[in-house]
Amino acid sequence: MIAILLGLLVFIAVGIGLTFKLRGMPVAAKAEPAKRGAEQLSQLRWRDFARLVLQAMHSRGYRPVIEAGGPTDGIPTDGSDILLTRGGEKVLLSCQYGTGAIVNAQVISAAVSSASLRGAERVIVVTPGRFESGAAAGMALVELIDGETLWPEVRPYVAHPDEPMAPAPSASASGKSMAMAWGGAVVAGGIVWAVVNGIMPGDTAATTDTAATPTPVAAAAPAASPAAAPQDDRPAMPGVPTDVRELDERRKEAANAVATLFGVNRALWSSQSTLMVYLSSPDADPMNDICPLLEQYPELAASRIQLQPPEGSNKQVRFTHCRAY
Repeated sequence: MIAILLGLLVFIAVGIGLTFKLRGMPVAAKAEPAKRGAEQLSQLRWRDFARLVLQAMHSRGYRPVIEAGGPTDGIPTDGSDILLTRGGEKVLLSCQYGTGAIVNAQVISAAVSSASLRGAERVIVVTPGRFESGAAAGMALVELIDGETLWPEVRPYVAHPDEPMAPAPSASASGKSMAMAWGGAVVAGGIVWAVVNGIMPGDTAATTDTAATPTPVAAAAPAASPAAAPQDDRPAMPGVPTDVRELDERRKEAANAVATLFGVNRALWSSQSTLMVYLSSPDADPMNDICPLLEQYPELAASRIQLQPPEGSNKQVRFTHCRAY
C-alpha cells in the first residue's frame, strides 16, 4: 500500500511540475512574430518582385509601355529592363534582383546606355539589396531605390505584411508536450513504486501488485486526448498534412500569395474548394501566375477559381481551374 501511495504522489508531483514548467516557457510558446520587412523582397521570384515594383511605380503615375509582341502586363519574360511613361516622359526601370544583391556602378552605367537607346530621359534602378557606395556618382537623372527605401512604397500591395512569417505553435504541438510531460510522470511514479515495492516484504508487495500497476497509466492516458488536433476525414494525399489547422493555414497562405499578383485586388476562399479572385482591371488575366502558386499545395491544385471582374465592369464572372480533379 505504501508503494502505491508513494508512486501516485510522485506521479502527481512530477506531472504538475512539468505542466507549470511548460506553461512558463515564453520563448517557445509566445515567441514574438517576425514582421515582414525589406529583407523579404529578396525572397521573391524576379517576376513577383518586378510586379510589386510596377505597382509602386503605378502609384507614382507611371504606366508600362506595351511594346509589339511583348507581354500584356509589360513585364519582360527574360528579366530585362521595363520602359515606363508618364505625361509624355519615358523612364527606364531596371530591376536588379538577387539575394543580398550589391549593385555596382557598371550595372547602373549599362542601364543608362540602354535608356538612351530606347529613348528614355531618366533611369530608375531598383534592388531588394543595396547599392555600392558612389555607384551613381556623376550620373545625372538616375534614381536609386534600395530595399529599405522600396519597402514603404510596396508595403501597401503586400497581403497582410504584419503577419508572422511562421505559424505559431499549434494546440496539437502543445498537447503533445503535455502528453509527454504526464507520460514522464507515469514513468517516474512507476520507478518509485517498483523501487519501494522491491524493498518491502514479498507478501505485502504481491497483494498490491496487480491492483496498483494500472492506476498511474489510466490517470495519464486521458491527458493526450483533449489536446489531440481534429483530423481531416478526406482521403490522404502524398505530401498533404492531415491536421485541419495546418490545412487552413496552407489555404490562407495560398490566398495571400494570389492577392499580391499584378491585376489582382484581393483573393479569398468562398468555400473549401472555390477561390474568389477579385480583379483590379476587367482585362486582367492572372491565371498563368495563379496556377503555379496553387500547385505548390497538392490539395489546392484542383480548386475551382472564380475570377470576379471589378465593380461596374460589363465582363462576366469566369470560373476555371488549374488542374482537373
